[in-house]
Order: sequence, then C-alpha cells, then structure tokens
Amino acid sequence: QKPEYIFVKTEYRIEKIDFKDIFYIQGMKDYLQIVSDKKKIMTLQSFKNILEFLPKKDFIRVHNSYVVSIEKIENIERNRIKIGEKIIPISDSYKDTFFTLLHEKKYMI
Repeated sequence: QKPEYIFVKTEYRIEKIDFKDIFYIQGMKDYLQIVSDKKKIMTLQSFKNILEFLPKKDFIRVHNSYVVSIEKIENIERNRIKIGEKIIPISDSYKDTFFTLLHEKKYMI
C-alpha cells in the first residue's frame, strides 16, 4: 500500500505533506511551490519528479506551471479552475486530458 504523504526537502528541512492537504502545486522557474491548507512549501524539484510520487487518481497537470488536486477544485469556468481564492488556467495542451479524466473517473456528469 502506498503512503498517503510525501517528504519534501525545503531549505534545510524535510517537510512531511499529506496528499489530502495539497491544493495545488505551482511551478516557479527551478522551484515548485506546494500549496496546502496549512502551509506553502518551496522545493527544488521538477514536475516530472514530483508527479511520480503523487497519486494519479487525485492529481492532474492542467498547465505547464500547475498540478491540481481534483478533490480541491471548487468550480471550472472558461478553462479556469478555482481552488480557494486562486484561479488556475487550464492550458490548451492539457485541456483534453483533463476533461477526459473527469469523465472517465465519473467526476463529471
């Protein structure tokens, strides 16, 4: 059974983050900012690396700069996702995959 958390190196610490707490992950040049309900963590990682650890059923890439938690999506309007106060764009290159996943997983009627 896979763990429900990940340990991420940030500055001089290693932080534990529960998958269920993550809202989204934003790319910022060479860094990723992991945004949760409790904290924001900056880590020197690539999307490719972190996506290997995230549960594929719960997270999806929607833009070159964003991975979102499907569970935390409040609404989708005009190719933009609202999570909390954050508006996240859905890029054309990820749009079909995103909406196909929502249909296949029965998240959308």
